[in-house]
This record gives sequence, C-alpha cells and structure tokens, in this order.
Amino acid sequence: MTDAQLDNAIVRHAQSASRWKTVCFSALLVAALSAASMGVAAHQTSASAAAPAASATATMQSQAQPTVSPSPTPTITPTPTLAQVVPAAFANLNQLDGSSTLASAGVELNEMQRSQLMERIEDFRAQGYQASFVVVDMRTGAAIASYGGMPMYTASSIKAPYIVSLAQTGAVDINAVATSATADAAGLNQLITQTLQVSDNDTYEALYKRFGAAPTMQWLAGTGATTGLNGYYGDVTAIDLARMWVNSYDYLFGASADAADAQERTWLAQQMRSSLNSSIAAVHGEGEIVASKAGWIYGEGNLYAYNDAGIVIPAGSMQLSEKPQGYVLAMLTNACARDDLLTALAQTVDDAMRAA
Repeated sequence: MTDAQLDNAIVRHAQSASRWKTVCFSALLVAALSAASMGVAAHQTSASAAAPAASATATMQSQAQPTVSPSPTPTITPTPTLAQVVPAAFANLNQLDGSSTLASAGVELNEMQRSQLMERIEDFRAQGYQASFVVVDMRTGAAIASYGGMPMYTASSIKAPYIVSLAQTGAVDINAVATSATADAAGLNQLITQTLQVSDNDTYEALYKRFGAAPTMQWLAGTGATTGLNGYYGDVTAIDLARMWVNSYDYLFGASADAADAQERTWLAQQMRSSLNSSIAAVHGEGEIVASKAGWIYGEGNLYAYNDAGIVIPAGSMQLSEKPQGYVLAMLTNACARDDLLTALAQTVDDAMRAA
C-alpha cells in the first residue's frame, strides 16, 4: 500500500469512528430523556392516586364537625300604651278584695314589699286610726289595696277629680279658662286655681253650685265606680278615688302632644303641683311630676279625715301616651293632722313602686 493509500484509509477510519460516536451519544441522550419522562409520569400518577385519599380525609373531617344551630331570635315585649293600661287598671281595680288588709291584682308582692306595707298599715291601727289606700301602677295597670272598699269621707281630696271631670266632659271650656279668654272664663280660672292650690271651700262650692254632680257621674261611667259625689263631698272608697285619678292621668297626660288643648291640660295639671298639705308631694323632689290634692277636716259636723290622692310621674318621663310611667295613689284616713303617718305610707308605697 502506498503512502497515499494509507493516508486515505486513516481518514476514512477516523470519519467512521466519529459517526459511531455521534450515533451512540444520540442513543444515550434519547434513552435518558425517555427515562426522565417516565419518572415524571410516574410521579404525577402517584400524586393523582394520593389526591382522592386526601379529599376523603377532608370530607371525613368536615362530617366530624358538630352542627351549630342558629341562636333563636329574642322576643321583645312591647311596652303597653296608655290606651291599654287604663282599661287594665280598671279591670284590676274591679278584681281587688276591698275588705282585705292587703290585696293585689295584676302583680305578686314579694315578701319585703308585703312586710313594709303591712308595717305602715299597722302604724295607723296601733294608734287607733282607720286607713285605706290603693295604688295603681300606670306602667301596667296592676293594683294594690288595703281596705280599698271601705267608704270614707273625702273632705277636700275630691276637689281635683271634680274639676278634671268638668274639663274632660266639656262642662267647662278648658281652652277658654286656661287663657282667661272671656270675663266668665277668667272668673272660672280664678275659682279653679284657688280650689286646687289652697283648697278654698268657697270657690269649690261656687263651682259645684254652677255645675253640680252630673259631669262627675258622667265622667265615672264605665270605670266601675260604685261611689261618687253626694253633695259637695261625701263618702267614697279608696278604690273609687283611685279610679278617678286613673281617669285624670289619662286626661292630663295621655292625649297626644299635638292635641288642640295640650297646653290647657298642662295648665290644669300645674295647678295641682305642690298642693297644700299634700303628703304625696312631700316625699318627692322637684324633678318629679306630682299632681295631687289633699283633704282634711278636724271634727266639724263630727267628721274626721286626713286624706291625699294624686299622680306621681318620674323625672324625665316623656310621651306618656306611648310609654306610661309612674303611679296613682289614693289614701283615705281619719288620722287628723298626722302628717307623719301619711308621709311614711306615701314613702313606703313609692319604694314598692320603684322596686316593682
């Protein structure tokens, strides 16, 4: 073999070796890529197979959680309006045992309230006096009484209910009277003011002579009252006197604020503030509304009485037609000049009402 032929053979051999190297490298690369692809697929298959187990576990955990029921909606009891309280009050007054030392209707007294009220009642009895009282809660119409059905002499405690009856029945034009719109109205204004503020007997008798008892009896119709006026004064029960003051509460404080005679009714109630010798007013502060009328007689005509009755409304009370507040109290006794006994009873009743 010549040198040229040998050189050509070496070149061909090198080229052939290069080609085989390329083929082997390519084959190895394809194999590696194929193996890697199979590994990824196997990992995906494994993860996919594990997913249902995880989902099943989550489902089991969800099913294991306790079921929470929604909280019930609280029941809201609406406040009774005065239009509801007034008939409830008359119904409860009808149910009272008027001969009982201590009776109630529409409310259960707790032991402390009962004990304190019984102690005040005994104070009168221990000193030889007769006493009866009735209190009506004007938030609910509930009533409490001690000997509430025993007729007793009213003395001047009848004067305020009498005048309210004149106004509410229309026997007196309260719009004209409050503003003294005419000479006659101005005269009636003076009679009413003197009767209520200083318990003037002459001015009261002037009113009674002019209007009589008919307006009052008309005013009491439907309340269940069995006693009323007999002449200027007369005997009434504490239950019936309480009925008169429930009616008065309704008239003086119950009508809507935009009523045509709202200012005139306010004027009339104002004449009953700080009433002379009122034991009820004596135990209340200036901020509270107390419209009351006391009555007393010390043996004239062999008559003895020291009475007080009226309305007590807490300070700051508003819109009493929609949210009635306070109470009505009627006390009838023959404990002449015993302010201490009546004041103590009025205070104990007030404590009981605040605790109710």
